[in-house]
Amino acid sequence: MSFLRLAAPFRDLRKSLRHEVHYPAHLDLDGASPLFSCVICDISANGAKLTVRAPDQLPDEFTLLFRRRCRVVRQFDGQIGVQFV
Repeated sequence: MSFLRLAAPFRDLRKSLRHEVHYPAHLDLDGASPLFSCVICDISANGAKLTVRAPDQLPDEFTLLFRRRCRVVRQFDGQIGVQFV
């Protein structure tokens, strides 16, 4: 019975499926400071898990920047579908 009480805080409360990645990215902390390096560990439609060197130095909000090379796979009515390469 005690096992169930301990396990409860670790329930998966995510609202969307996450995808494991290992992708380098940067954090723009305020638009003026140098970019802060990080690695995206997993990502979903609603959020991501990042690995950073000094999490205590981060503000509560920032802009996550990452670039992905893309290939156009379809075009229709002013929209395009892309595949990450």
